[in-house]
Amino acid sequence: MNTAKLNQILSVIVLFLVAASAFAYRDSVTRAERFERGQKFLQNLNPDEVAQISVQKGDDEVVLKRQDDRFIVTSANGYPAANESVNRFIRDVLDLGLEKRVGSGDGLQKELGFQDGGEGDAGEEGGEVIEVAFLNDSEKDMVRFAVSEGGESSGDASGSYVMRKDGDDQGIYLTSSRVYLRTQADDFLKKDIVDVKNEDVIRVVSQNWEVNDEEGTARLAGLPAGKKESSKVDQAKSVLSSLRFSKHYLANAPEVMGLLWDTTVQVHLNDDSFYVVSLAQSGEKHYLRITADHQAQQLSIARDADDDEVKETAETLKRLSEIDEFNSFHQAWVYEVTEWTAKKFRVPRDEMIEDS
Repeated sequence: MNTAKLNQILSVIVLFLVAASAFAYRDSVTRAERFERGQKFLQNLNPDEVAQISVQKGDDEVVLKRQDDRFIVTSANGYPAANESVNRFIRDVLDLGLEKRVGSGDGLQKELGFQDGGEGDAGEEGGEVIEVAFLNDSEKDMVRFAVSEGGESSGDASGSYVMRKDGDDQGIYLTSSRVYLRTQADDFLKKDIVDVKNEDVIRVVSQNWEVNDEEGTARLAGLPAGKKESSKVDQAKSVLSSLRFSKHYLANAPEVMGLLWDTTVQVHLNDDSFYVVSLAQSGEKHYLRITADHQAQQLSIARDADDDEVKETAETLKRLSEIDEFNSFHQAWVYEVTEWTAKKFRVPRDEMIEDS
């Protein structure tokens, strides 16, 4: 076989291999982009890299920002978010499954309630759109997408419509089920103020009464002869059990300036620490502020102190540190609480007494 013939054969083989390679690449890309029912909307989001979350609906925007090992709600004066609420939100997003690809284009976006060029606005036929963004620690978008119920165009669809707003693919998809995402700052706030166990409480003191723990039994100080304690005495020990707020305000906010703090209750614990709770009322709203303190004035360890004394001092120092941290945070806030919560602190003395 001459050289020219051989080169011709080799050229044909090379062309065949190039064509086969191109076909294989095209087929692999097509298969990679091929929609599969039930696939996750966001398949590659790493929740550990999320440093900021923005949730916008209409004119309202909630911004969560990672701070150390937790998130704060920057759109609510930087108050801490409940980690479980943030984790639940991220999990709800990651769990979004897709039913089908609906299409793309400006016309379809308007038809299904998405707003061109606007964030969180209503489309021509739909309701408000929710826009969600996950950002990294450089404040760059990791993911940005929008959710719409589709308005009148949704028909009998059992899902919601979602559209990526980052990247090149702005196709619209129908989710496998309705999407319900939290969109209010209130949905994320850590509303627990303090949670003290009843067995840790040894004394509760109000202006009009005092309740002491006597070997596990709550006793009202100065109980008149022929009378007995009502159930309100036992309840006094639980005033700091799962204490939560309804709303929060900066301590210097106009809404809480000039309040009359007319009720003070001290709750003493078995580690010599105690909480001081003050209450005020304005109209039908009830407000609360709280600080912590400790009986120990100064701490020192003798040279001949045994292990138990050293351990006790170390525990007290730890508790003092916790109190400092508690006060540095809570002194900056005033809390609005429910009437039911306020009544637990304001219980009159005569309601703690009943006939034997």
